[in-house]
Amino acid sequence: MPRRSNNRPASSVWPKVLAWSAAALVALAVCSLVGVKMWVNSYLRSAEFRKKIEDRTAEHLQAQVDISPIRFDTTEFFCDGLHGQGGRDGKFSDIRVENVRGEFRLPSVWRLLFGDKKFRVESVDVQRVAVNFFSNRLDLSLPRPDPADKVTEIGRIGVRELVIGWEGGSVSGLAVTGKPVEGGWQITGDGGRAKQNGLPEMDIISLRVVHHEPSLYVQEAKLHAEGGEISVTGEVTEKDKVDLQFKANGVNVTPLLPEDWRARLHGRVGGDGRVEISLRDGTPVPPVFSGHAELKQGSLEALPVLDKIAEFTKTDRFRHLILNQVSGDYRYDRNGLRVSNLTVESERLILVKGSFTVAGGQIDGTFDLGITPGPLQWLPGSQDKVFTAVRDGYAWTTLHITGPVKTPHEDLSGRLYAAAQNAVVQKVGDTATQAVGGAVDTVKKGATGVLDLLFGN
Repeated sequence: MPRRSNNRPASSVWPKVLAWSAAALVALAVCSLVGVKMWVNSYLRSAEFRKKIEDRTAEHLQAQVDISPIRFDTTEFFCDGLHGQGGRDGKFSDIRVENVRGEFRLPSVWRLLFGDKKFRVESVDVQRVAVNFFSNRLDLSLPRPDPADKVTEIGRIGVRELVIGWEGGSVSGLAVTGKPVEGGWQITGDGGRAKQNGLPEMDIISLRVVHHEPSLYVQEAKLHAEGGEISVTGEVTEKDKVDLQFKANGVNVTPLLPEDWRARLHGRVGGDGRVEISLRDGTPVPPVFSGHAELKQGSLEALPVLDKIAEFTKTDRFRHLILNQVSGDYRYDRNGLRVSNLTVESERLILVKGSFTVAGGQIDGTFDLGITPGPLQWLPGSQDKVFTAVRDGYAWTTLHITGPVKTPHEDLSGRLYAAAQNAVVQKVGDTATQAVGGAVDTVKKGATGVLDLLFGN
């Protein structure tokens, strides 16, 4: 019986070869993917990777940076935080970031090997960020980052508590969220408190800003302070300027006043204004404040001069003035304070209009002073010699105030005294002059040094 041949047709062998080859390739690909993944995970946990992150962060922040070890769990990462100290070109003096958690997405192996190598960080959540903008900097110069060398994209950053400090002020407890927009970041926030020397503390209701290097655009910030509301818009440009506009409504005036005036003047301030601060290198320039202010629900009391005026005019309303209108324009800069278009009125009693400047501790003011004719009848000669113009229901005279702010001089007292003396001499004669001498003395004592009484002397 003839032996069967073991030679099979080639067509029956190739399918098996191809199948085994394909299986081998799949196995090799799987092993390669596992190997690459293991290598990536190992690299992400390495000191080399953390050092690279520190170097990149230092370049972008222009600061000396120390980052805590980074831990990875599948597509999540955790870090206790970082600490940085600003260099010569740093935007801040120091920064501390605490408890960072994020989710990321690695590029595909194909992209990692042949295409876009960017890492996508879906979200970052931070417990606390504290950053200070004081003058101290490290004597350290760092290389600038290459704008094209961007290996990480971030989808969202959330900070539960943001703390910011600067010379004379701070923000604390502000919660913020940042999302990328074209060429920058859209940042929203709420909560927290703002402090600034010379101003009352303010609660931050909401905040919306956009950051486009090198400028920060304040689209809207809403604040509450002393029972009133303040809204702010404007722009902050790095190494150039701060230019903010604000509107206020119903803010209690008491905390804004010097200590010795807080029991005397009451009311709620409203109006609008502008704050300009130069951030350019060179000689420091004081901030410039300008705008228009009004006082609502105003009153003026507990002034010795008001009691004296009430006494010799026999008008008790002077003891507690209800201010129906208080308004004026102001500008404060390196040359001092200037108030113009000032109007102060207690309706049907007294009206003051004018302007004044305060510079180097000296005041210089010129005013039109109007008083209703009724109370003037108790000041002999005042309507004939001093308050000579009558219009709008008031008798008017001019008033000049000059000298040190704490002990200013005015020219009204002397004119009132001279008018009263002349009136007595001309109308009554020698006998009558003696009889009313006490009245003249009262006028002299009450009128002379009016502003000394006003300032508590």
